[in-house]
Amino acid sequence: MSGAKVVKSNVYCSVYNCNTHYCEDKSPIKSLDFVSSEDPVAECIEENDTQDKLNSTPENLTNEVQQFNFTQTRDFSAQVCSGDLSSHFILLLDSNKKLNTMTGIPSHQILNKIVELFSLQYPDVRAHQLSIKERIVLVFIKLKQDLSFSVLSVFFQNISLSTCRQVYLTILPLLGTIFEQLIYWPSKDEILSNIPFCFKNFSNVRVVLDCTEIPAQKPKCLSCKIKLYSYYKSQFTLKFLIGVSPAGLITFVSKPYGGRASDNVIFQQSNLIELLDRSDAIMVDRGFRIDDICNEKGVTLIRPPFLRGKSQFTKTEALLTREIASARVHIERVNQRLKTFKILQNKFTWGHVHLAHDIMIIISGICNLSSPIFSSDKFCK
Repeated sequence: MSGAKVVKSNVYCSVYNCNTHYCEDKSPIKSLDFVSSEDPVAECIEENDTQDKLNSTPENLTNEVQQFNFTQTRDFSAQVCSGDLSSHFILLLDSNKKLNTMTGIPSHQILNKIVELFSLQYPDVRAHQLSIKERIVLVFIKLKQDLSFSVLSVFFQNISLSTCRQVYLTILPLLGTIFEQLIYWPSKDEILSNIPFCFKNFSNVRVVLDCTEIPAQKPKCLSCKIKLYSYYKSQFTLKFLIGVSPAGLITFVSKPYGGRASDNVIFQQSNLIELLDRSDAIMVDRGFRIDDICNEKGVTLIRPPFLRGKSQFTKTEALLTREIASARVHIERVNQRLKTFKILQNKFTWGHVHLAHDIMIIISGICNLSSPIFSSDKFCK
């Protein structure tokens, strides 16, 4: 393409330890003519102007010229500098609803607490164009709305696109270290004191497991293409193992895997089994064939029965399937809450794949700070 500018760089694939060649073509945008000469409205305007000129007398024309000059002078004297109208974008988020819509953060109280913790752990050592609060809001808007850096640079006092990208790449890993404290493994006493009615027959369940996939851009190297392609989704994906307590709290987030990885492999490599005791139980779907690992550890595996070699389930199996489904449906609600952040809906940028784990940790932490999955009247105690 003539006139196209090609920017090339080598991006290191931190997930699969291989060098990936990444290219991005940027072509100049051509200007568009919004009013065509063939526009019937434009022709009508021209005809009316011509007819008015023919009907005008020299005296009328002189008066019109004087009025035009007066109007032109008056308009120029009333010009307003655009800088007088500029304001901080963060000031527009003046309510919890607006803040939640744009960033996913439930309230200004939580935002101020995040800013306070960030300032204590990572204080500024040099001057910045944006304050700590503005930089944190910028990152969360990127996660929630998945806007381009060029759009974000306009929102935040017209900072440059490169500065906006640098803020995102710098702040996001630091936020990940703060939010990982919100993803913790609760004790047995905490689990037992917060058992919903749908888990009353599964009171020994410590965690409910499920894998969620997010679409990703097509990698350049063949090895990454093979590992990321998901036959289940028929596209390239990143896969996470998510653990949720019976009360609906996210208690475990694995590192990202390629879409080709099976649920069994992810469970085994995540070392989640080491967090469980012999009297514990885990609830999974039929995709987890982890019987051997659980039997070796002495952990009870609660999973819907298979219809293998049978025409239909027995009454006991049917009732068990219904009870498990009514309990496991809440982890699907958690996954839906995670997917409200559009960065997990759109294709994940391959150049930012090394940030995937931090992004999932931050979003999971915000979901834990949001309104509970269960209402207060849904618990046994």
